[in-house]
Amino acid sequence: MKYYIGLATSFHDPALAIVDAHGNVVFAEDAERFLQYKRGLYCLPDNPYYIEEILKQYCADCTELVIAKTWSKGRAKSTNILENILLSVLETFSFNIDVNTRDIKDQFYFARASHAAAGRTLSRFFEASCRNFIVGNYRKKPATDIRYFDHHLTHAANACFNSPFSEASCLIVDGMGEKSSIDYFTYKNGVITPAPIKVKRSFKSLGLFYTIICENLGFDPLKGEEWKVMGLAPYGKKDDTVYNLLRSSLQVKNGNFAVPKNLNAIMQEIKSMARAPGESVEQYKDFAYTGQLVFSEIFMDLINAIYEHAPSKNLTIAGGCALNSSFMGTALGQSKFDNIYVPSAPADNGNAIGAALLSYQQDHPQWQPETTIQSPYTGCVIKQKSLDKLAQYSHLKVTDHGDDVYRKTAEFLAEGKIIGWAQGRAEFGPRSLGNRSILANPCLTDMKDIINARVKFREEFRPFAPSILHEYGEEYFENYQESPYMERTLVFKEAVRSKVPAVVHVDNTGRLQSVKKQWNEPYYTLIENFRQITGVPVVLNTSFNIMGKPIVHSVEDMLAVFLMSGIDILVINNTIYEK
Repeated sequence: MKYYIGLATSFHDPALAIVDAHGNVVFAEDAERFLQYKRGLYCLPDNPYYIEEILKQYCADCTELVIAKTWSKGRAKSTNILENILLSVLETFSFNIDVNTRDIKDQFYFARASHAAAGRTLSRFFEASCRNFIVGNYRKKPATDIRYFDHHLTHAANACFNSPFSEASCLIVDGMGEKSSIDYFTYKNGVITPAPIKVKRSFKSLGLFYTIICENLGFDPLKGEEWKVMGLAPYGKKDDTVYNLLRSSLQVKNGNFAVPKNLNAIMQEIKSMARAPGESVEQYKDFAYTGQLVFSEIFMDLINAIYEHAPSKNLTIAGGCALNSSFMGTALGQSKFDNIYVPSAPADNGNAIGAALLSYQQDHPQWQPETTIQSPYTGCVIKQKSLDKLAQYSHLKVTDHGDDVYRKTAEFLAEGKIIGWAQGRAEFGPRSLGNRSILANPCLTDMKDIINARVKFREEFRPFAPSILHEYGEEYFENYQESPYMERTLVFKEAVRSKVPAVVHVDNTGRLQSVKKQWNEPYYTLIENFRQITGVPVVLNTSFNIMGKPIVHSVEDMLAVFLMSGIDILVINNTIYEK
């Protein structure tokens, strides 16, 4: 049997995906989960301490192996040019986040974001992965084929092959690709082709633009703190001075980015507005609002460009910029498309799936993906051995409730308890979707502040997501759109805002997750039980982690978060653990 392993080999967000001999994604997971190292900077996607376990579990009958990578083979040869370009960009755009620690961080900060990250690290990934455990030590030593794919093409494959569409336009918007930070494709009946827009070689980037916003606010984008910008922005209002500066710095013309001749002067003026160490971030809420506004307008210009040159009813979007859920909730209403799809992992981690599926398609030219969305529940399983040890040695109150676990957990939620909830296989991507989640009662006014203070240990302005039974979406949200991966933010209807105050952000929005029984029956059953008790078909859902750490991977990770935070109840499969 021939299996296809996709390796996401960027310097950030490494991931591994496995596609079986029938074209099914049987495993996909971010390396950060196993490592418990946020974003997995500089780490191999095929960790030698973990890969054997994964191969035995998902490739047991493998006789041939294809390893597919998410950058072109010649990519390493062009990195010297890329290093110089990116270094000059960072010298223009980088900000002193903390003057008290900058002298300590300086060498590492620039190394990780320029020479090492863009050049030597990528080269090391490409070469090391060829010599890694899969090839040299796999117990059956299968015939192995190494394949390379254009970075943006793997983004497009992840978005198109996993979408519910047989035909669509495809837009890629990220921080940086092989020749540009944007790309356009068309998709029909399993075939991805370049759209009729000539993309110029350029490193102008909407992703780097958002990096500027993030750093100017004192946040660190390499730690994934862009979420803080989106959380803070609704508290502010438009600042005309900031707007005019930002809007003039990056524009879209004929589907390509353009910058003014006085860009350096504009950047210096923007840098002069940066938050100083010790200043309250709330003082900069207008800058956050305006930056998010300009980002959204530029993104919308790109969507309009692909519709003009490659119109369709459907649009798929991938690239790191597609993680901006605040914009994604407004995009459909502003566009001429009827439907927009964003995969569960639209950033570089998701390219592992894209590369594996492209390899499968090469060997099966007649293959056409099913027009159903890819399940995000492709990660690790919960180990029974760890559960046995937990029951034996933890000294927690342990009760196996069987199928009654959903009703009992719903009762705890209704009482105001905070629940650590782990079921089945982990989600692929940056968001917890009901299998590795912290859950709470959205009806309690103070629940948002309680979780931020007692569990997540993060800023008060950070919101929480509502998971809602799909059939009640129209009742709760204006212009409701199905959102399986928590990928878009919508406006709550006025009549229901007082029912679920803990998940209504200051601008009356919520980054929702639509929950269907066929997608996740255990999670659906839990929310349905909560609805029967409270009359509300919504639960508060946030990722099962604390700030600065990835979502939990092992039972040991779950226990650490449970015991070292204000979580009241831990539920793993059918078993309830109480302190």
